[in-house]
Amino acid sequence: MSNPTTTPTTIELWIRSFAPASAGPTQERALERLAELESHAPIESVEVSVWGKEVEVDRPERAMRIPQLCRIERRLEAFENWAARTGRRLEPFFRNTHVESSITGESHDVWRLPTVAVAEFDGDELLHVAPCRDDDRTIDVADRLEALLDDAGASLTVDEGSSDGLTDRSSERATDYGQSRVDPELSRSD
Repeated sequence: MSNPTTTPTTIELWIRSFAPASAGPTQERALERLAELESHAPIESVEVSVWGKEVEVDRPERAMRIPQLCRIERRLEAFENWAARTGRRLEPFFRNTHVESSITGESHDVWRLPTVAVAEFDGDELLHVAPCRDDDRTIDVADRLEALLDDAGASLTVDEGSSDGLTDRSSERATDYGQSRVDPELSRSD
């Protein structure tokens, strides 16, 4: 299946909170690529959200009391619908697992979540999720962000008024990291 041709207007990066140090460089690379993408593509908003290693499913009373949990559940449902619609697979990156406690005898279903994931939207329409599987091919977050950067680079246009003939669509937009706004140039650590 081919990648969507619609340029996303919103990108969500999901990272695992308190992930082991081995996941740190992956998350850092994704954050750097995201800032670079936002400065070179017509992205309206970028959001970075945090989730845990797993989240319990089918507990609506708990999700109603915890807004972040409700948001994660809505996203996972949207991811599943997108995968079904496009013929992609989210497993093994997102796994729905049944957990039983041998001590208490309680059991519940959980979603095991990846260390880092990216979702692309055009308005309310979910365009792409990574990581995912497309037939035998894995599309990871780094590959997907690189493909979006390549698409942004290809969208440079010739402008006769420009001294070098190229016009970049970059702007002074800020990046939305959680609840606050951060200037992408100031947040880089080169």
